[in-house]
Amino acid sequence: MTSARFLSMEKAIGYLGDTSSAQQLLTTLNSTLITDDPVIANAIQNRNFEILQKIWHQLKGFAPVFCQDALVAEIARTESLCKHIASNQEQDAALSACELLQSSLQALQLEAAAHILQTAATTKPPTP
Repeated sequence: MTSARFLSMEKAIGYLGDTSSAQQLLTTLNSTLITDDPVIANAIQNRNFEILQKIWHQLKGFAPVFCQDALVAEIARTESLCKHIASNQEQDAALSACELLQSSLQALQLEAAAHILQTAATTKPPTP
């Protein structure tokens, strides 16, 4: 597989101990990203920073398992921006960061889906 910009299966295998566990959890990550994307889009559109901060906080918990360090840092920075909004300028900065992070997460989801498909195509089914 080509080098992924956001996904790091090497980190996942290191955290989880084996390829099988990493693959199983990757499927969960993929589903979560698909489910969260419209929620994120709606929260951005409505400037609902409370929902966005909650989603970023949840992602921050498992991002170190699957994500390249730069994406982990982007998630943490964006969550922090959403927590502390005292002015229109801070709101605009948080909104911009949320939009960029959403784009990164969409790319991560595509990388996860591609990895899942590639693994399925190269894995032989068990013989009966």
